[in-house]
Amino acid sequence: MEWIEEPYQEITQGAIVDGVDWGQGNDNPLSIVLSNACDLENNKAEYLIVAALQPAFLTLSKSNEYKSHVVNATGCILSKKGWSSFVDFLQKYIHNTQVCRYFFFDPNPVIDSCLLVVDFQLVKSIDISQDLEYIGQMKPIFTMQMMSRFVSYTARVPVDRPDYAKLDEYVRELAGEYRQRE
Repeated sequence: MEWIEEPYQEITQGAIVDGVDWGQGNDNPLSIVLSNACDLENNKAEYLIVAALQPAFLTLSKSNEYKSHVVNATGCILSKKGWSSFVDFLQKYIHNTQVCRYFFFDPNPVIDSCLLVVDFQLVKSIDISQDLEYIGQMKPIFTMQMMSRFVSYTARVPVDRPDYAKLDEYVRELAGEYRQRE
């Protein structure tokens, strides 16, 4: 399965570009265009909305979820159950099945790079006339999936959570007859 194809004639949503200044000097990451394709096609955009692309392994391995799956490893060896849980976690990440701040994809073979994530917390607007190198295009089906995730991530509404005592009460009621082994 290839996620990326060669660039189109014009930059559009899902375009992978180089040349955005993320304040990291020569180490600026590549970026992906999040601006609406229809706005770009109809010259209705004065700015491009872009998100930074980050190395997937480095990003994921810093997360609390990743660390919680490997905390009981002996060296780098996990128990059979631990490995199964870890693989399940990684596959959910790869398949982008959990709403979170990242969108995973493989830029190869169009872009020679490690696996990447779109980071929805590293987003900025840049002048549409900025000189960018257009180096790849995310395929439309993946662009739609990425944008759906971006909208879900940015449209979250914070709500109060129940306190721990109430949460425990809810868990007991929803668990029915099931209990933890003593």
